[in-house]
Amino acid sequence: MADLDLDCDTVVIGSGAGGLAAAVALAQAGQRVRVLEQHYVPGGHLHSFTLGGYRFSPGVHYCGQLQPGGDFRKTLEGLGVAKHVTMLELSRGGYEHVRWPGHTFDFPAGLDALTERFTSRYPNDARGIRDYLGLVEQVRIELMRVGESHGFIDTLTIPFRTLHMGRYGLSPLQRVLEARVKDPEARALLSVQCGDHGLPPSRVPFALHAAVVGHYLEGGCYPMGGGGALAKGFVRELEKAGGEVHLETRVKRILVEGRRVLGVELADGRTLRSRHVVSNADPLVTYGALVGEQHLPRGIKKKLESTEMSTSSLGLYLAVDLDLKALGLDSGNYWLCRTLDAEGTYQAIAKPEIADAPECPGLFLNCTTLKDPSVFDGRHHVIEAFTFVPHQVFAKWAGTSPEARPPEYVALKERLASQMIDLAETLIPNLRRHIVYQSVSTPLTNQYYCEGTRGAMYGAAKIRSQIGPWAWGMKSPLEGLWLCGASVLGHGVHGASLSGLSTAAKLLDVRPSELLATKRAELKVLPCDDTRAWPPELLRTMSVRQQARATA
Repeated sequence: MADLDLDCDTVVIGSGAGGLAAAVALAQAGQRVRVLEQHYVPGGHLHSFTLGGYRFSPGVHYCGQLQPGGDFRKTLEGLGVAKHVTMLELSRGGYEHVRWPGHTFDFPAGLDALTERFTSRYPNDARGIRDYLGLVEQVRIELMRVGESHGFIDTLTIPFRTLHMGRYGLSPLQRVLEARVKDPEARALLSVQCGDHGLPPSRVPFALHAAVVGHYLEGGCYPMGGGGALAKGFVRELEKAGGEVHLETRVKRILVEGRRVLGVELADGRTLRSRHVVSNADPLVTYGALVGEQHLPRGIKKKLESTEMSTSSLGLYLAVDLDLKALGLDSGNYWLCRTLDAEGTYQAIAKPEIADAPECPGLFLNCTTLKDPSVFDGRHHVIEAFTFVPHQVFAKWAGTSPEARPPEYVALKERLASQMIDLAETLIPNLRRHIVYQSVSTPLTNQYYCEGTRGAMYGAAKIRSQIGPWAWGMKSPLEGLWLCGASVLGHGVHGASLSGLSTAAKLLDVRPSELLATKRAELKVLPCDDTRAWPPELLRTMSVRQQARATA
């Protein structure tokens, strides 16, 4: 790797999806780019890790808009990342499975199929359901127009090209649904994907929820090799364009002189000077810790004080000696609920009192070895499950190191994990008896590995006062300092990648689409549930890997 003392055009702090997308776009535009990552692997929430011989990808569960012409597909193909990644499509008959006592509902891929599934189940609300789902798609399209706007004419005309978003975008999801859908069960099902942003229907602006739901209307895909494969794809394209990633390289502070940034100082005392600094760290870290209060204007200080971060999570990572396919599971995601009350469930798990609750009210579960059969060893399936839990529940142990957390901390996380297993057994009977490996992550784990404030899963909470014109901006008040990531434009793999692409476009004074004008690769998409459709050479490689793992 190059000497860190050398100057470059742009320093990128953090190698999450936003930082990597910005870095690749800038490097492909001819800039000399250095990405600095405090972890020993790149990717932020994209990264995968191995425990007990099993691979887990806690931050990537599915990606949408990967159909031909899809928004995320254009990003991967335009940046060339598609050359290094194969996407595996989840079950089209049900990429989302909702399970609550005595009932099931599956979300099929495709707007028409989903509309038909809902209207057949709730015929008295058919008109309202069609109106709602059509509005979701329209607002998703209008949001992309906003992201592509550039220059005076676009600024002048954008209100006329985003009429639905202007009318409904800031209204709470709950209000938009109640005005159209009368059946509370149907409204709850249409709200279940609130887990993808962490806010209850009463608090999330419709525009944000529409962006999330619309992202998955054509179904979902999982990267072969897990989230880490996506990170590696970004890194390869960055290095191909002449950029570099420096791992285990912590930034101590952003160098500021007057109203301009000069580069960064590293934790080991070295400095790296650059014309621009792009921070993929969240705004509280960027401004509060790296820039320093003495360099901040009053408006930024007030915004830091009032910023609400998204909730954090408890993660459960299992390997089991069960034939999950024989038990009826497939590659889709499973949303398990004690009761089909989206508002009540999401309100409950966002409060510290959840730590004292007698049971887990809801969780998200997926089997990554069904999503990616290439990693199944023929014996043990890998399961990942998540529920929300506020950082406050574990805050008193925040100063302890991961290797020296007290028994009280361990007992709490194991008790909450046991409750998650109890709920998971409503889907997989006797699961507990078949666990061959188990690990649990908490908000402190998230904070330690990804440096997010209070272990936030989705950056700044996407409440009304923190989206659109009230969100953290890509361009900072300091000349040369830019922000990207989950707190800036959008969260999730696509949202964060789009934020990085948009930040790079603003820095270069072009439209985001101009950075994707050259299609550098064709994305490969294969079905998860039918390996017979896979290329023979891939099947042969998979067979060799599985034989090696089975005999290890």
